[in-house]
Amino acid sequence: MNGSRTVTGKQLYALLPEVYRTRDNGDLESYLDACGALLDLVRGTLDQRLADCFPDREPPVRAAQDWLLPYFAQLLDVRLVSPHTEGRREEIANAVGWRQRKGTLSSIEGIAEAVGQLEVEADEGWRRVAVTPRIGLPLMPAGPSLAPGPAIDSSHPIEAARRPGLPVVTPDVRRAARAVRSDAADPAAKASRFAGQTHYWRQAELQGVPCFPGSFDDPSRRLVDMRSPSWRGGHYHPRRVLLFVPPPTGFFPPDQVRLNWGDRETRPDLFARAESEDGDRLHMFNPSFQPGAEDPRRVLSFETSPQAFDEWSKVEIDDLNFLGSVRVAQGAIKLRGVAMKKLIVDTGGTSPVIDARDCLFGTIEAPNGQVRLEYCTVGRLDCRSLEASDCLFVDRLEVAEGGCVRYSRLAPGGAGSQPFQSAENTTETPVFFDFRICGEPGARSSQFGQPGYGVLHPATPESICFGAEDGGEMGAYHERRYCLQGAAVLDKLEDFLPVGIAAVLVPDPRLLTPPPTPKAPAS
Repeated sequence: MNGSRTVTGKQLYALLPEVYRTRDNGDLESYLDACGALLDLVRGTLDQRLADCFPDREPPVRAAQDWLLPYFAQLLDVRLVSPHTEGRREEIANAVGWRQRKGTLSSIEGIAEAVGQLEVEADEGWRRVAVTPRIGLPLMPAGPSLAPGPAIDSSHPIEAARRPGLPVVTPDVRRAARAVRSDAADPAAKASRFAGQTHYWRQAELQGVPCFPGSFDDPSRRLVDMRSPSWRGGHYHPRRVLLFVPPPTGFFPPDQVRLNWGDRETRPDLFARAESEDGDRLHMFNPSFQPGAEDPRRVLSFETSPQAFDEWSKVEIDDLNFLGSVRVAQGAIKLRGVAMKKLIVDTGGTSPVIDARDCLFGTIEAPNGQVRLEYCTVGRLDCRSLEASDCLFVDRLEVAEGGCVRYSRLAPGGAGSQPFQSAENTTETPVFFDFRICGEPGARSSQFGQPGYGVLHPATPESICFGAEDGGEMGAYHERRYCLQGAAVLDKLEDFLPVGIAAVLVPDPRLLTPPPTPKAPAS
């Protein structure tokens, strides 16, 4: 028997009396399976018609098609600004609820998380502004949500100074203020996602010395900052809402899986390869990788890389990272969503020997060949000719025969020995994140393979952050929309903040590391 391949075909065959199924040589089952193929299409159409009425469903449940979202938004008078499809769905699903809770801190934090599809810790600026004590100023109640732990003895002067309701500006040097792990039942506990995992935490010692000044768990009070709000300043002001967000980790999340090239067969769930029958083509890919997935184990990086691909004339690699050098001795290489520290191609010809999209490179050397790049970030490039669009070139290019570069960033002083055909390029200097990952001494994002490498900092000029042909950012993270999501959050909050209140996005590397568990007090 051939076996039914369609759902309805199996059902039809199961409804037959047993005598017909016993006498069947496979022809009847194949006939019913052909009927089932048409009926499955009809059922799928009806199911999609029903799902198109529910834009707020998420996969794997069938949901409304993306092209219908603007019509739902027009029906509910929603202004869609999120660059992510999931964010636009949440904008529609929460339209009524956000309007009912307009202006509250919880709604502001929820809007920012939904539109930007990122973790946000919101705080009000007036809580961080120094206030002069005066007679008649009521104190905030020192309940368990403000002062977790042993009760404060107000009759003792030293202990009374720890009362969280007092408008104290000078920090108590005897105590350290920071976020610590907490139990979900704690009334002061908050739930946040650190490096993709949800943890409960609370603020320890509201009046202590901040361990990480300027971070989300810095409760210290300061004078009013009259500067215009930005990622750097203007935070300590009663008319500010501070939105602390974790810096994007890009191609290298903290929990990326690292393997040596010789050990790649030990993880078949992460690494796969396919070869053509004549051995002319090799395709390597990560079968479990999903763009934007929160599970960092889906990212696979090879600590040591192959010295050369000598057996194939065409190599394709998708969604894999190489922290060493990769050499192509003959033929061409095609890359999609790949981070590679150094790529060397020895071959030449009239067709591109390197075809890359959404890739991050430290160095590319193809002195004899043509290179084609789209949405790529490259440190140093040496090639014969170049075709590039929406790319970010950090160093000066070495291109022998010129080429065409459009909507890209080029280093000042020109490129190559031959002029380029160019359009809408810029020479402004990009700024990249350079933060230290807590718990990893010496690890900085300026090192290839470390979290945040190659990610644009908010201080980057707008000509780079929004200089691509479609208005997005140049470089390897164009499809991840890091710059657009930050701008969308601020744009959306303008409709939900009180008049005169401004929101500020503050990158905080502290949100990449879970808070520690507090030590038990000594008996």
